[in-house]
Amino acid sequence: MFFKQVIAIFFATAVSATSVFDGSFSSFDGFAFAKPLVVKPHVPSPAEIAAAIQAAKEASSNVMAAQQRVQEAKDDVLNQQHIANHKQSQAALALQKTEAAAAVQQQEAKSAANTLIQAQQRLAHAKAEVAELQKIASAKEAHAAAVIQKSAAAAAEEIQRSDEAARKISALQHSNSVTIKQAAAAKEGTLSATSAAVAAAAERAGGGQHVAWVAAPKFVHISPWG
Repeated sequence: MFFKQVIAIFFATAVSATSVFDGSFSSFDGFAFAKPLVVKPHVPSPAEIAAAIQAAKEASSNVMAAQQRVQEAKDDVLNQQHIANHKQSQAALALQKTEAAAAVQQQEAKSAANTLIQAQQRLAHAKAEVAELQKIASAKEAHAAAVIQKSAAAAAEEIQRSDEAARKISALQHSNSVTIKQAAAAKEGTLSATSAAVAAAAERAGGGQHVAWVAAPKFVHISPWG
């Protein structure tokens, strides 16, 4: 269509050029010319027409190529816009995920901090309980030491009293043994003297029957142990 319009315009221009002046100069009344001027129109040659047509074709081809490049650029823009939108969507999703992950990490960190505080509180309570139990244990140990010391002192005193009692008993037994031995010796001496006196008296009486008299035994009172 474009080439047809170019050819029609070209031929219309060539035809109109031949009718600029007519032979009688009727269209220019009132003007006088010394010599009529005749202008011969230029008629394009076939080569010029072919060159013009070829140039028009090339121009049309250039337009079509440019339009193709525009379409390709448009398609590339749309493709890049699609890629950019996809990247933006991915970036927004990643940001949401990152924010969600950050929120989870913050929650975990907060929970860990609370757990640490609770552990520190339990540690402080345990230390206070240990200190209280150590205080109670120290008091009980001191009481036990005092009881043991008192018991040891009482045992030592009892042992001392037992030792003194044993010494007293031993001394009393020794004293009683000596007294008994002395009494037995005195008794034996008395019996011997009595027997000798009786025998001598019998002999002085004239030779009667000899009778040995035994004196009655003497009892020695012994005090009880104590």
